[in-house]
Amino acid sequence: MESILRLKEVSKAYKKSDFRLEQISFSVPYGSIVGFVGENGAGKSTTIKLLLNMIHRDGGTITILGRDNRNDLSLLKEEIGVVLDDVGLPECLKAEQIGKVMKGIFKTWDDAEYEKYLRRLSIPTDRKFKEFSRGMKMKLQIAVALSHRAKILI
Repeated sequence: MESILRLKEVSKAYKKSDFRLEQISFSVPYGSIVGFVGENGAGKSTTIKLLLNMIHRDGGTITILGRDNRNDLSLLKEEIGVVLDDVGLPECLKAEQIGKVMKGIFKTWDDAEYEKYLRRLSIPTDRKFKEFSRGMKMKLQIAVALSHRAKILI
């Protein structure tokens, strides 16, 4: 069975710190749920940023859905649902408005699916995002990540 995600000998060093991620390798089979656990400073956030091509890797290969994560990135992002600690959604918008923005971003956006998640997760549609609690913000981010038919959720 092919892996949905594979890192092979991936390395990253930051010039202004002693931190180094040295030749990490792992793969995640299709259909798996994986937890990424480790001490502060172990490289969890760096690894996720590398997966999403948010930072440049110094070496190794990363493939998502069988493709290098640096090639066809816009196509890959259509197939990846992402929920990060730092939310990054427009704080002046309400959940319904955020859905309209996402519909313009994702070709496979599904309004009905989004509305289903808003109801299921009890996300208020009459309040601006900036008024949400941290937990509610995370729930909305999950609704967004799952409403465009992503094949992998990070």
